[in-house]
This record gives sequence, C-alpha cells and structure tokens, in this order.
Amino acid sequence: MGKATGSKIPRLCPCGRNARSTGRGNDGEKRYGVLCSTCNRVNIHDKKNYCEKCGFVAEVPQQIEVDHKDGNRRNNNRENLWCLCANCHRLKTHANSEWENRYE
Repeated sequence: MGKATGSKIPRLCPCGRNARSTGRGNDGEKRYGVLCSTCNRVNIHDKKNYCEKCGFVAEVPQQIEVDHKDGNRRNNNRENLWCLCANCHRLKTHANSEWENRYE
C-alpha cells in the first residue's frame, strides 16, 4: 500500500479557513491537506494546458503538473506555482534535489 498524503493534525489554509479532509490513512486516522476546499478548487481551475518551461501543449490535463517554484510544498501562493510537463517537473525536482526534503 502507498503512503497516505496529508497530515493527521488539522491545519489552517493560508486564507484562514480549515484545510480540507483528504480521507483516512492506512492507520484509519483522518488526514488533512494544505488548502481548504475553496482554495484547492481555485488552484485547479488556474491550471494551464501547457508547460511554462518548454512550451509543450498537453492533449489531456494529466500531462501537466503544478509545481512549486521554490520547492516548498506548503507555499501555495499563486506566484510560487507554475505548470510543467511531467518531464520538466522531474528534471527540475532532480536538479534541485527537492526529493530529499519530501518528508520533512
């Protein structure tokens, strides 16, 4: 089984509302995301259909991923988010060694 996402502790969205529930983990405990439902929905609608680094135009939305420019997964300010194709996202993550800090 895969790792559950989110935190066991309810947290506040940067807008001040309670973060949305992401379900229950393998241990049965309730998990919470970083954003509230409203901010999460807004961010999804802001997703572009092209890579902002290489210009790749996606045929389906799943080919584009939202990345944090500074590598901080908790910094969800719009200025810190950009859309990358899967290849550019992986190259950036590897080049900046962002994968080392994933579980901190």
